[in-house]
Amino acid sequence: MGRLIAYYLLPLVCLSAPPTFLARAASAADAPQRIRFAYASRSNIVTPKHVAQSKGFFKAEGLEVEMIQMNPRLSATAIINGDVTYTDAFTSTFRGIMQGFPIRLVFVHQKKGPYFLIARPEIKDIQQLKGKKLGVATLRGSDHLVADELMLAKGFNPAGVQPIGIGDASMRYQAMIGGAIDVVAVATPQDLMLRQKGFTVLAGPPEVGVPGSGVFTSERILRENPLAVKKTLRALLRSHFFILDHKAETIQAMMQWLPQSLEVATHSYDIEMKVLTRDGLMTDSEIETLIAKLGEKKRPMDEVRDFTLARQALKELESGK
Repeated sequence: MGRLIAYYLLPLVCLSAPPTFLARAASAADAPQRIRFAYASRSNIVTPKHVAQSKGFFKAEGLEVEMIQMNPRLSATAIINGDVTYTDAFTSTFRGIMQGFPIRLVFVHQKKGPYFLIARPEIKDIQQLKGKKLGVATLRGSDHLVADELMLAKGFNPAGVQPIGIGDASMRYQAMIGGAIDVVAVATPQDLMLRQKGFTVLAGPPEVGVPGSGVFTSERILRENPLAVKKTLRALLRSHFFILDHKAETIQAMMQWLPQSLEVATHSYDIEMKVLTRDGLMTDSEIETLIAKLGEKKRPMDEVRDFTLARQALKELESGK
């Protein structure tokens, strides 16, 4: 009986509550939803998320985003444990899916990362790489796979180099400058920065490659909070539209995110930002190619990708909703 009385009196309590109480309740209801985005490398490929943040696209969707740099090998586990909401580390997370992790690819920034194979200044021919040290982010990660592809395309057997795990693009750049490694596969802006210092570009970009960056999240989040995922993807699509249509403003945003000269940022835009997807999608055929390259086990397509919310977000933006 007491519960029934309390139940029926609740509306009266709310109606008679002081304005400050109601204001606090409204404020709590309007509070932004916090999400955590793990990114693999402090490089220009993170520009879509930075632009979505700086231009207020996340905020317009009611999202408060925390960006966390994380070792790519830890990303899949962090998603499953709920430590982060999303990750952009493509190769390692995609492999996690192949191994049975309950994670889905929900968005693609780039279908092919624009990597270049760059060697020390004294190395002028790819055959000179025999016995040399190849610096990679992680063994069998995206840049390692692309380096192998580029070497094979030039007629050199990748087994002839010694791969060494160094870390993200900035760390591999410093390792090249310091002489700790002899060759590296890097994207922008490190490729131009090395060229400007006299290092030799042996090959690139790749014909096939692997996606430069995507968005992965857990099955649980897709099931329990699809609206938040759709809002995130809608903000990222708006960011892609802005980047593709506003070169000058995007270059300024890139220079704010990552210290670099106007020349380097412009180069990065022309090489890397122009190849952003406008719809955030990949075809099943393209994903099948990835599975063949990265997966030790074949998984059903519906257990690998779920672009349902990305398509909904795109349709809403195109219809002006």
